[in-house]
Amino acid sequence: MSLPELRSLPLPFKILFTGTLLVLGAGFLVAEFNLYLTYHLTDGQPGLTPADMKRAFYGQRDNTKLAAKIHGGSMEQFLPKAGDKEKILSWIQDGAERPGYVAVVQPILAENCVRCHNPNGLQRFTPLTTYEEVMAVTQIDRGEPVSLWARVAHTHLQSISIIFLVLGGIFALTSWPERVKAVVVALPFLALVVDFGSRFLAKYVPNVVYLMMVSGAAIGLLFAVMTLTPLYEMWLKKPPERSPGS
Repeated sequence: MSLPELRSLPLPFKILFTGTLLVLGAGFLVAEFNLYLTYHLTDGQPGLTPADMKRAFYGQRDNTKLAAKIHGGSMEQFLPKAGDKEKILSWIQDGAERPGYVAVVQPILAENCVRCHNPNGLQRFTPLTTYEEVMAVTQIDRGEPVSLWARVAHTHLQSISIIFLVLGGIFALTSWPERVKAVVVALPFLALVVDFGSRFLAKYVPNVVYLMMVSGAAIGLLFAVMTLTPLYEMWLKKPPERSPGS
């Protein structure tokens, strides 16, 4: 079956496909920015690196979550007063008893952390307003729980696969060779499975984050190819010149 080429489509279809590609592309860039904001300070250093991914998914198992956050992690910057961080770390090492929490730790958290780490704050999923809540983050840091992976994986696998279904349908109308197009439209689905599969395995084998980052980069590259190629062919590619007498 011969499909119509993109540059020969009626104008309304070109506008429809263009709007779809541009909005999906913008959404993808925002998603990547959100990914960066979520994880780029996980190891306490600027930039999104494998160390951030290992800390996020595998955890720091020689440390507690609270200690990892305030010593070289994203919360260290919010404890500017000299000695505050050391007082909390000493309290954890001494057994994290309630009297020490009331006398030492609670005032520090109330001054620097509770404005966000409360049931109505930006970090409401990790409140630090009571001793019991603080004790929940003095456990060993084992990274993101499996329940969070399941919640993220099932929604993202379904939604992103639908996005690539739309992109693949438009990309299939380009002038690329049929076998090449078949490979390009298939690869994103394979990369998605590898990406979220490796994210699950990273909780047990930290170096799997390298595979996760490679598959994520592949998804981004394929998204760009499947978005930019149709836009180019619809609006910029010149039709082939006809030979004299044809």
